[in-house]
Amino acid sequence: MEQLELLAPAKHLEMAKLAINHGADAVYMGCSDFGARHNASNSIADVAEAVIYAHRYHAKVYVTLNTILFDNELEYARTMAYQLYNAGVDALLIQDMSLLQMDMPPIALHASTQMNNVDVEKIRQYKNWGISRVVLARELSLKEIENIYQNCDIELECFVHGALCVCYSGQCYMSYHIGQRSANRGVCAQPCRLKYVLKDETGKEILKPQHYLSLKDMNRINYLADMAKVGVRSFKIEGRLKDESYVANVVSAYRQQLDKVIEDNAEYGHASLGTCTFGFVPDLEKTFNRGYTNYFITGERQKTANHSTPKSIGKYLGVVNELHHGGFRINTNEIIVNGDGLCWQDSTGEWVGMNVNAVDGKWIKCTDWTDISLGTKVYRNYDKQFFSLLKTEKTIRKIAVCLQIKEKDEKIVLQLVDEQGNTSQIVTPIPSDLAKNQDLAIKNMQTQLAKSGDAIFSVKSVEIALQQVYFFTMSQLNAMRRQLFEQHEKKLLDIYQCPPPAERKTEKFYLDELDYHYNVSNHLAKAFYEKIGAKVLEFAPEYSQKTSGKEVMRTKYCLRNELNACHKKQGAGQLPSKLVLSYEEKDFAVTFDCVHCQMILTPMGK
Repeated sequence: MEQLELLAPAKHLEMAKLAINHGADAVYMGCSDFGARHNASNSIADVAEAVIYAHRYHAKVYVTLNTILFDNELEYARTMAYQLYNAGVDALLIQDMSLLQMDMPPIALHASTQMNNVDVEKIRQYKNWGISRVVLARELSLKEIENIYQNCDIELECFVHGALCVCYSGQCYMSYHIGQRSANRGVCAQPCRLKYVLKDETGKEILKPQHYLSLKDMNRINYLADMAKVGVRSFKIEGRLKDESYVANVVSAYRQQLDKVIEDNAEYGHASLGTCTFGFVPDLEKTFNRGYTNYFITGERQKTANHSTPKSIGKYLGVVNELHHGGFRINTNEIIVNGDGLCWQDSTGEWVGMNVNAVDGKWIKCTDWTDISLGTKVYRNYDKQFFSLLKTEKTIRKIAVCLQIKEKDEKIVLQLVDEQGNTSQIVTPIPSDLAKNQDLAIKNMQTQLAKSGDAIFSVKSVEIALQQVYFFTMSQLNAMRRQLFEQHEKKLLDIYQCPPPAERKTEKFYLDELDYHYNVSNHLAKAFYEKIGAKVLEFAPEYSQKTSGKEVMRTKYCLRNELNACHKKQGAGQLPSKLVLSYEEKDFAVTFDCVHCQMILTPMGK
């Protein structure tokens, strides 16, 4: 049976627990250094606590060690890898190949999406490098994923939800070029969210300044079954910088959908223990989003950007159908309350918003008139009632168990069998007294033993298999149940085994020469590639400190397609043959590789 894993982000320890509680089969989090999200760091102690919490459910904890490394950081990175291994971490996500050239602990390694995982030839060799899982590039379609699955002996992990980088991961040097903040070092300044001027080669402005590189957010909740069919086994949610409400809402929504996929397909199973009882109804539209896209998963070209704003627009409510000097009315079935945040595009196309502090049904009152007209589409980017509920809701995750109480060898044996067939038992002396009222005694045993309280177990059944009905006090039964639960929780931790690392073999690399796109930034990474027959011609821009004349972004997103000016489409509009995107004093030549449907940005000038 193939296990399907729901993988959730965890900014910190409490977020890791929250994700597990809401159904995650695994979480990924950063340590103190070398994670691709510098502001999502954790101590070794917090990671170790997250491991214990997750492993009770046989859920996993992966740690991001996925920045490129400089020579003076190699020993520290190696030491951290050993500390994380000793803390019980299940796998490390890596980008820098120096980690494959040094003495590493026997821990599973995952190829981070920062390794630009798009080519079958490259991914096929990962297993020989000692890598057991690959996080595929977000840009791949179902057909491309299936090709990798059929030709590469390696686990496949794919993103299904969250913010999108416009560039192929690991290949963006724009932030470093603009302000010396490297995405490959975990400190991306997110230049793709800035407002740019679109010009022709003479410097003439073509269209008004907009967020031409800012993509919508990914949402593939309706494609989980399709993705599983083509070989995806881990479904990853982006968001290590997001808040608790995002994690609770998104993880819950994907948990419910993935459960349906598993229920409908006998060949799939759960990757961890426990079932969630949700304290709210998830709604992805109410979580931070810039509008949603499935981002090429079907192989079809679509509009993937939101040029008007890089901020969350939230959930669409309806259109303004009535105006008054004191406010406006929205044609919506949603309930709007004081404290909600609303937003819309004004007459210039800019996004504006307001906090609701006076509402009468669908009638929104305004003390100051705002730029809104009949037919304006209104969104709610802050739902006060929903977010208030998320702060107080109590989703519960329980492992189903069956209990049996019986006599054996002149002792009372209370036995537990969990949903995976793991067993525990406790043995106590036979009570001295028989029950005077046998029916009442049996009922009391079933009632008390079936309670679970704050334990991680939920009792599905209690079998009374005693030869005689003895008298147990309620405190005796409760103590027996608590002792059994504590013993089994400890057993689940004791029997848990981390995934084994892949065996390393030597095989010549499919390329003979490597340029700066391979992000080599230290002597060990260089030695690794040379060992497998690839000559490193250029080091990473962060190492050489040179980006002039080099492409700083290559993306599957196409500005021509977005602006209805694709050369391949009949009847498309026109744009100048040479385009320039400008931000302040920085100009970028925009060119197009139409054979591969890719757009390229290259700095102009020094």
